[in-house]
Amino acid sequence: MSWETPPPVWDTPAGRMLDAFLAALKKDAPGYSEPLTIFGSAAIQLCLDESFTSADVDVMALTGNERLREIAKTAGLGATGSIRAAYGIQICPPQLFRTTPHYLLRARMERRHGIKVILPHLRDVLLAKLHRSRAPDQEGLAPKDRRAFQRVRELCGGHPTEADVIEDLRLCSQDLLIQAAEEPNAFRLNVLDLFRSVFGRGLDIENEILKPARQALGTVQDVDHEEIQRRLASLRPDRD
Repeated sequence: MSWETPPPVWDTPAGRMLDAFLAALKKDAPGYSEPLTIFGSAAIQLCLDESFTSADVDVMALTGNERLREIAKTAGLGATGSIRAAYGIQICPPQLFRTTPHYLLRARMERRHGIKVILPHLRDVLLAKLHRSRAPDQEGLAPKDRRAFQRVRELCGGHPTEADVIEDLRLCSQDLLIQAAEEPNAFRLNVLDLFRSVFGRGLDIENEILKPARQALGTVQDVDHEEIQRRLASLRPDRD
């Protein structure tokens, strides 16, 4: 990994909102010891670009989400808070932040008001955006997600590069498999749209992502499928 996420700037809209929430959490739950993960566009604003705004500050907590929502609401920072027109603290379950499985190894750890704050690397923040669901008639990547990739690349010397994204996709290759379900795989479609709109080319998911991922796991074997079919056809077992 050749680039790092800058340290957070707390004097930003998202930073001030988050700072107020953490202060309220420290006051109302002084024994709170769980880490909180900041993701979504607020993480980009907090660590990279103050002008990159979002309607919510997404905060992931493993447990106690209802209590955290109550604290945010009491402090006027939640969904019905007094300054909700600009920003709001959105307490999210872990399922809403899906990225590379090892994101904690390259995340930035901070302490604010005694609370442990996890800031995932920007490449993990961006990858998680590709799990966004799609409208039935959607064409192309969601504009705000495309802007996020473009802005981070602009400010980080071209990162994430194609190689960065491909490396990360291989780490979560199972999410790219076509499922036997009625709904299309939104992550797969968003990845394909990302490469077309940001990198200006198509992506061969099988040969660039899935096959190398299988090889990395040591599960690929050179199989002559035609020979297998011939052998199966020659068996012709008798049935009662």
